[in-house]
Amino acid sequence: MQAQEPHYFVYIFGDQPRANVEIGVAGDLQKLSLAKAAPAPDASPTLQPAKLVYYEHYQVEDEALSREQQLKGESKDATIYLIESMNPNWLDLSDTLDD
Repeated sequence: MQAQEPHYFVYIFGDQPRANVEIGVAGDLQKLSLAKAAPAPDASPTLQPAKLVYYEHYQVEDEALSREQQLKGESKDATIYLIESMNPNWLDLSDTLDD
């Protein structure tokens, strides 16, 4: 049996244009997206954006972590531009993830 290649995703969750976003890295983006879709009842919506609005796939963890740090170091305008260049309507991309 062959071992499955690792997968790492740099993600951005956000609710709406110009609002706060959350940038991070996950090994199982599908599972994380499901958790974000149903946040804890006492969670503030501003602290837990529910929509996956952008992601990138990596097979090397260090590359994903490096990209995450790069995105976190950019201006908010640059992050908004990146999201809107791929997802201008800020749609939830969770359903585009493969099983």
